[in-house]
Amino acid sequence: MSLSKENLTQAFRQWLDELLCEVIPREAVDGPQAAYFRGRQIQALIRLLPLIMTGNAINTLVICWVFWGKVDKLGLSLWSFFVISGLPVAAVWWRMLLTNGARVLATKTAHHIIVGHVIFFAALWSVLPLVVFPSADHNGAMLVATVVVGTICGGAFMLSPMVPAALAYVITMCLTCVVGLLQSNYATSQALMIALVVYMAIMSGVSFTNGRVFMSRLRAEAETERQKQLIDLLLRDFEEHASDWLWEISPTGHLRHVSARLAQTFGMPTKQLLQRSFIELVSTMLPPEDEEASKALAQLTSCIRMGQPFRDLEIPVEVGHELRCWSLTAKPLLDETGRSAGWRGVGSDITHTRRARDELARLANFDALTGLANRHRFSSELSKLAADPTTPGRPCALLFLDLDNFKNINDSLGHGVGDQLLRRVGARLKGCVVEGDMLARLGGDEFALLSWRYATHEEAAALAERLVVLLSEPCQLDDAMVEVRASIGVALAPRDGRDPQSLLQCADLALYAAKAAGRNTYRFFDLEMAESARARVRLQHELGQALTAKQFTLYFQPQMRLDTSEVIGFEALVRWQHSERGLIGPGEFIPVAEETGQIVLLGNWVLREACKAAAKWPSGLRVAVNLSAVQFRSSSVIDLVDEALLESGLEPERLELEITESALIEDHDGAQATLVALRSRGIRVAMDDFGTGYSSLAYLRRFPMDKLKIDGMFVRSLDSDQGAQAVVTAIISLARALRLETTAEGIETAEQLVMLRALGCDDVQGYLIARPMPGADVLAYLDRTSIAAL
Repeated sequence: MSLSKENLTQAFRQWLDELLCEVIPREAVDGPQAAYFRGRQIQALIRLLPLIMTGNAINTLVICWVFWGKVDKLGLSLWSFFVISGLPVAAVWWRMLLTNGARVLATKTAHHIIVGHVIFFAALWSVLPLVVFPSADHNGAMLVATVVVGTICGGAFMLSPMVPAALAYVITMCLTCVVGLLQSNYATSQALMIALVVYMAIMSGVSFTNGRVFMSRLRAEAETERQKQLIDLLLRDFEEHASDWLWEISPTGHLRHVSARLAQTFGMPTKQLLQRSFIELVSTMLPPEDEEASKALAQLTSCIRMGQPFRDLEIPVEVGHELRCWSLTAKPLLDETGRSAGWRGVGSDITHTRRARDELARLANFDALTGLANRHRFSSELSKLAADPTTPGRPCALLFLDLDNFKNINDSLGHGVGDQLLRRVGARLKGCVVEGDMLARLGGDEFALLSWRYATHEEAAALAERLVVLLSEPCQLDDAMVEVRASIGVALAPRDGRDPQSLLQCADLALYAAKAAGRNTYRFFDLEMAESARARVRLQHELGQALTAKQFTLYFQPQMRLDTSEVIGFEALVRWQHSERGLIGPGEFIPVAEETGQIVLLGNWVLREACKAAAKWPSGLRVAVNLSAVQFRSSSVIDLVDEALLESGLEPERLELEITESALIEDHDGAQATLVALRSRGIRVAMDDFGTGYSSLAYLRRFPMDKLKIDGMFVRSLDSDQGAQAVVTAIISLARALRLETTAEGIETAEQLVMLRALGCDDVQGYLIARPMPGADVLAYLDRTSIAAL
């Protein structure tokens, strides 16, 4: 029983403490705000004092007028004097209790003093029911009761911001009234007693409720102010340190607030920015005759007028004679009635991002070396032939061009001269292209021209002849006079084919025929060229026999870490040891193997043999193996990789598979699943020849990669071509942003090595490091390099 009583007592105390916390400021609950809340309570009482003093004076004068002569005049006069003068004195005293500054503050002692003042004032008024009420007649008693009840009610309401003072006043007055009632002729009326007690409880409850509402509002205002200060602090820090900028406009379209960042972004003074509407400001900054900027401004104007939110609206502008690109995001503001109250948004200067994106888009559609369209864009243009199969195809001519002696020039004079020659050839070809035709570099020394203007046999023949003559003129490249010749294959649509694939095959066969005819000439496709295709079939047959006879061998080219000059691995390169033709490079038989699907068997052999060879190397060295697009899309590629690793005992982390973008073009979901499965085993994946194909960011974002391999075409031009430098810089920056490693292929000079190291490239391989070597020479090479490092 004792324990239960203690629990009840403790629960009651806890309930009472929580109840009082709702109306009384406390440091334990409100922290530093408690002193501020007490000051606001006292301020609220002071603001009501004039009204209280007026009512108090009127009540006092009425009492004096009614009871003058009926009670002691001196006592009534003194009572009236103290009652009327007490409130002005209290007003002065209460103001002295406040600490004025940035915010009014009050101590706990100030609260106690005010409660004491209220009790004293209530005691003064208590004299009336104690002295006057017992001896008063019926009318006087009614007057006293009315005044006292009104005073209790008014005091309860007016003192409710400070609940302890209100409760002290109400309880004091009501208890005094009970005593006065007991001394009067109404002492036997229990109903009056009960009514008075109930009235006291009701007014106490009203005071408590009003006080709780007052305190809740104070605390809500304080929290709102704290949130506002926090938001202002965050916004100020955002504007000071972030590259973005905030903007807000009124319903009239004018800026409400101009920060230093906003003025700096617009390049205008604050006064000028506030005088004109936001749309007008933006319209004056548009580049002249820029269609994209005009469309963006029209969209911005439409969204603001229609009240539609917008996001990442890109708009080109000129700031200080410099072309910039902004990205605007905003949403409308609404007032409490749902009407428009302006706009608030954020702007970003995305100039560098836009330039990088445009550069990547250019790389995706244009050849970085010559500036011509690349294979992707050319294929898109060629696909127009099959736009509507039910409609007869529009006549056109497709010309395939291949430089006859480019390999010799490249090998004898170096790849730098070779790249200059390709650029010169591209420039000459541009001079023969009319508007609407498509000229592209498909890769290496292969070019293609799709002409809608020269579509007949005679027109195409004249164009081909002109190109042969034009390209045969010598070129002065550095200190060398270079003579270049070209073979051209021509196919006509719709005569030779009504779809892109047929036309491509016909133009390709015609090109082979031109080369077979002695080169430096052109040939149109005809049916006799089918024999040339049969020759390729023979090569395919020999390729199958070579697989059975094990005529293939692997060469390995080392890859070196740039920062440490340490060999980190080797790339496996396949060679065909032909029984009659000797050692054949992959460029001759790999395309045939890919066309026939034999690349899968050949690639599997290369994978197994490379893993076996790498397993004998020192631990930590990786082996890079190329997977063709056909092999990569094979459904059994995962099983084959697992078998090769299991058979050789090579750790998965030491195997790096190189794939080209063409392997990812089709069957995106299947390619992604394959890459995820490979990398889950610890196998590394590298994208080969990056920059020469589509170079799409979509592939890098969607497909998991470890490395980008920069094509040797750019590396060989690194020390002589600013365009190649820009491409390499862009690729390395992109890889670093995506947390990918980079390997530069085809490095041949020390200057290229120095530049790649300065640009932040991770790994390199090429003739400067070492030429490809048979597998038997790898360990000896490693011994030599380790001794050299010592």
